[in-house]
Amino acid sequence: MNNSAESFPDVITQVTEKIVDTINSRGLARPGSSILIGVSGGADSVCLLDVLNNIKEANGFKIYAAHLNHGIRGAEAERDEMFVKGLCERLGIRCFFRKVNIPELAEAMKMSEEEAGRTLRYEFFSEVCKENNIDLTATAHNKNDQAETVLMRIIRGCGLNGLRGIKYKREDGVIRPLLDVSRQEIEEYMRQSGIGFITDSTNSDQSYMRNKIRHTLLPMLESEFNPEVISALSGMTANIEQDADFIDKYSARLYSRLSPPAKRDKYRALHIASLKLVESKSIISRMIILCARDEMGSGYALEKKHIDEILRMLDRSDTASVDLPRGLRVTVRYGWLEFMNLRGSGSRLNSRDNNGFCIEVCGDKLYNIDEIGICINMFITDADTFSRSRSEGDVGLDADKLGVKNAEDIKFIVRSRRDGDRITLFKNGNKGKLKKLFIDKKIRAEERERIPVMCKTDGEIVAALGVRVSEKYRLSRSSRNVLAVHYEKYED
Repeated sequence: MNNSAESFPDVITQVTEKIVDTINSRGLARPGSSILIGVSGGADSVCLLDVLNNIKEANGFKIYAAHLNHGIRGAEAERDEMFVKGLCERLGIRCFFRKVNIPELAEAMKMSEEEAGRTLRYEFFSEVCKENNIDLTATAHNKNDQAETVLMRIIRGCGLNGLRGIKYKREDGVIRPLLDVSRQEIEEYMRQSGIGFITDSTNSDQSYMRNKIRHTLLPMLESEFNPEVISALSGMTANIEQDADFIDKYSARLYSRLSPPAKRDKYRALHIASLKLVESKSIISRMIILCARDEMGSGYALEKKHIDEILRMLDRSDTASVDLPRGLRVTVRYGWLEFMNLRGSGSRLNSRDNNGFCIEVCGDKLYNIDEIGICINMFITDADTFSRSRSEGDVGLDADKLGVKNAEDIKFIVRSRRDGDRITLFKNGNKGKLKKLFIDKKIRAEERERIPVMCKTDGEIVAALGVRVSEKYRLSRSSRNVLAVHYEKYED
């Protein structure tokens, strides 16, 4: 592609018109919108800042900027921050700044520096928007970025979603007005406008896959196969986006039918019997699983191998679970595919000493009891399902006798044992000491401290989990509804 000035007689007008057309045709922003622009100091983001600043009055836009110092490139990163600060001061644009230590945070988050930087950057933008009532976040991804992203995903291996490329507008309000503008056009815009910008020295480091695609693969494809390969890849993503949108909407409708709101809100569960109506290896089943993932919230990255693991579990009749990245556990149990957050923890209450534990469990998620290395959750099911599907680590109590009718009624204390603890052992209501019960069952003293004691909020003991359920709440042939308590060890 010719990159000479003659190819761009008035690129400032051309680029501005392209961006305005993209905003209007893609519905990226309405007149009067407030927009936060992510500005690194590079040519792309400075170009976007300049164009939006130039068209703000005609469209009633309120423009802000944000810059995240990643703490990676030392003096160069400080230089970038000072450049952005000076640029925004000259343009009269309010800019928000934050400095983080990406290498340190990446290690703590168990991510690559690139992934951690991206995650923290978008978190920063989101926080600024919420705190300042800003409607949208604009990032400077361009047409070349789109081509590079698609090629990178193809090389790594991807499905239909990966071929969609970078979205023009995300559901969280992130917009990409530059996606129809090439890098060559941006560079010429900067040359003609005379606006300064910063060059990131890492952009030429070909140890990064994206840079190698940019500097080696794409030029080879342009010279040897198709001089318009960047436009071709961009057009391909637009076509795939239409097909994928249809599949998304169909899958979302099916997901809402397979996962009733009462169950979905608490456990993000899909009914396996219904899910099997769809061929388990089909794209629809995969998209339904991603719907559940999305409802769990941001931050859960499921790769194809993770979805394959989940699909393999669907054929099992017993309880099975798999732990996925970032604390997401997926379990097949009682006819449901459950998505749970292992990072959640209950409210810690005062315990009798430093060695004890005391936690409030409300049934809306999986809780960790770190002191004894177990996770626990409670939910309502019917007696027949519980009898058929119960596994090791499941304790059942009569939900009707407990007065638990739905998930909102689940509120119990789970704690370590205490001196004088007593539990109902006989139908006449007589109680016995837990200590004597443990001795009779030959439970060693050190093990007794690790047995979870489940109590009602008034202090009544309903179970020593794994040892004995209170006679008042034991299941019987007449029991209809079960409060199922599932607990198991977890790997930290």
